[in-house]
Amino acid sequence: MLEALPRGELTRRAREIAARIYDIPASKRRSVSVDTLLHWVTRYRQDGFPALAPKPRQDRGQTRAVPAATAALIERLKRENPHRTGTALLREVALADPQQASLSLSTLYRFLHAHSLTERQLLLAKATAHKKYEAQYANQIWQSDMLFGPWVQRPGGGKMQVFLQAALDDASRLIPHAQFYPNQGLDGFLDCLRQAIAARGVPTRLYMDNGKIYRSPQLARIAASIGILIVHTPPYQPEGRGKIERYFRSVREQFLANLDPKVLLSLEQLNERLGHWIETVYHRSEHSALDTTPLLRWQRDIERIRQLPPGTDLRRLFFHRVQRLVRRDSTFVLQSRFFEAPPHLAGQNIEAHFDPLDLTGVEIYWEGKSQGMARLVDAVVNGQLPARKKEDR
Repeated sequence: MLEALPRGELTRRAREIAARIYDIPASKRRSVSVDTLLHWVTRYRQDGFPALAPKPRQDRGQTRAVPAATAALIERLKRENPHRTGTALLREVALADPQQASLSLSTLYRFLHAHSLTERQLLLAKATAHKKYEAQYANQIWQSDMLFGPWVQRPGGGKMQVFLQAALDDASRLIPHAQFYPNQGLDGFLDCLRQAIAARGVPTRLYMDNGKIYRSPQLARIAASIGILIVHTPPYQPEGRGKIERYFRSVREQFLANLDPKVLLSLEQLNERLGHWIETVYHRSEHSALDTTPLLRWQRDIERIRQLPPGTDLRRLFFHRVQRLVRRDSTFVLQSRFFEAPPHLAGQNIEAHFDPLDLTGVEIYWEGKSQGMARLVDAVVNGQLPARKKEDR
């Protein structure tokens, strides 16, 4: 039985013991923390000496499942930088999905080993990999992916992390478009793709991984309407995406590394500097695998580049299309905002066509025909209008 100690004496003794160095059998640890010692004392007081024996985990021998979205994110981050530590991976996962903040290091390491994603396995695979294919002409194949970017000023105060969406031409390594966005969702990717097509024409194939946004029905519809074939990398087999991974490495080492860490840029300032670096440095620097610059290699095939027909409204081609039910008060909800439809559509199912980054022009379709533009509801203005009189029946 433990002796009765004056107030604070137990903690003082624990600190004294914790300050010493020990040879602990079957362990690389050389010391024990104060918190651990006090925890042991509590367990001993409650259940005696047997309570100090290590307890086997109930799920020992079982592999805990990692959600598919989290698995895809871990794979992308680890392949992007094989040297990224487990702690850094957990931090990025928690930022992307706070619900996965409880993911343990042991579960993460078992997942990395099971899918050949450890640093040693990835570096060995790169060293022994066969030469990857290369498109014969510019715009035959584009690769697209996302990179976790730096922190920038948040509008209104504070800071936020941004994400780089990029498209790369396989034959020339030219970047049709790349831009940082405030989130890693579908809207940013589609905006990047739209600007890439506007700047450099239409690719024959678009090569991407299995991320959720790259399997969006919106993307599939847009690609089909323009004539782009979507190709997805099999899970945990990123062959074919090596060129854009090398581009991301250049972004980190040549662009991000040269930003002043003491100066917090706005998102607009960061994108302006990125665009300048791409056009004046990356596109005009000789690439070792090309024996020329990306820009000159792309221009060599300029007569083969497929452009959209003159007069095509590219922005409209990229509009989202979603079904909505118009309520009895002639309103419907879109991205948590209320819009007003013509009165004759009350109670009807409509299709809203809109740019997710600009809700000032939402067009309404009913039974395949345009019904005009929806109006953003202003509750203050509506409250000042006289009530509509009911029509005589």
